[in-house]
Amino acid sequence: MTTATPQRSPLRSWQFRRVLGAEFISSAGNQMTVLALPWFVLVTSDSPSRTGLVFLIQILPVPLLSMPAGLLVARWGPRRVTIVADMCSAMLIATVPALYMADALPFGLLLTIVALLGSVSAGYLSAQRVLLAEVVGSDEGTLTEGNALFETATSTARLVGPAISGILITQVGALNVLWIDAATFAVSAALLVGLPRREAPPRPVSANNMVEGVRYLFRDPVLRTMSLAALGYGTLMPVVMLALPVMAKSRYDADPHVAGWLLAAWGGGTALGTLVVARLARNIPPTRLAAGGAVGTATALWFLPLEQPALTAALTVGASCMFLPAVTAPATALITLRPPEELRANVLPVFGAAVFIASPIAYGVAGLLFEHLAVGAVLAGVAVGASLCALVLLNLSRRTVD
Repeated sequence: MTTATPQRSPLRSWQFRRVLGAEFISSAGNQMTVLALPWFVLVTSDSPSRTGLVFLIQILPVPLLSMPAGLLVARWGPRRVTIVADMCSAMLIATVPALYMADALPFGLLLTIVALLGSVSAGYLSAQRVLLAEVVGSDEGTLTEGNALFETATSTARLVGPAISGILITQVGALNVLWIDAATFAVSAALLVGLPRREAPPRPVSANNMVEGVRYLFRDPVLRTMSLAALGYGTLMPVVMLALPVMAKSRYDADPHVAGWLLAAWGGGTALGTLVVARLARNIPPTRLAAGGAVGTATALWFLPLEQPALTAALTVGASCMFLPAVTAPATALITLRPPEELRANVLPVFGAAVFIASPIAYGVAGLLFEHLAVGAVLAGVAVGASLCALVLLNLSRRTVD
């Protein structure tokens, strides 16, 4: 009598560990660039307006090119697009200090390089989740857990990257930090080189496939509802992020330490939440997990408008961010797996572009709101919006048999 060998989880495979490691390293490098590149522009030009323009030019191509990037992922495959994106990012970032040292970096050329970096990021963002699905497989619970671990790597990098960059800038200067940034992308690409190639040849794709991907997203009731909720959070949470320094100034005597605690609570809560979701994902259906996370997020956000000590405010921020991965990880897993395989690379960019466009708009609107309204009133509006998102996801959970 033979006994069956227990099947090893894809999340314990060397392929998944390489993808996770590459995501952490490239995200840390990207976060280092987010600080080092604008700082380099600020100290070399002494122009805050030019620094702001660098931010805008780098982020603008991502929503604009997300759909063409989806076509590229469908044609080339996510592994190849991710590796090429990492290598291009490494070369583009290294070009900045190289040209500056050669006294051949006018501001117009720098903006061109930054725009190219943003264009490359569009391809990377379109490919990364499809690559994760190829490595992990098509089980919803496993992919949700994988997405949670993926988000853990990303959120941890968001904490580590700027901190390391800030220390290195003071030690070696922003110019040399850009060399280190370039190296992180090269290491990320090297980790992905050994992944198995896609066995099936890529299907022919065209703009019609992308249109069909958009139609599928709006036709499928689960994906439509999850996308609507994700768009809601993509609009609401940037308002909370911008509210943190405003709260530190208006409520806590403009204490920069309080602003730091609140921002740290944001990152720490997100990192903790992704770890919890990774443990729950196999046992709770995605729509039910998303509904629970939405209720937790909305409940925590109702405490944020209240006048309170800085410590409890930080705990409230951390709690709201801790519940949020329970919404985002299942949403990403469902949007990755529910469409037919030939449409996945076309549906994901549409979803990502909508959320990505919402964030900068939310930052702009939030800035105007905080100029004319009390921070508590704005945050109460955020809590109302989060409660509506929770009701939408609760209704979906009751209607859906996972």
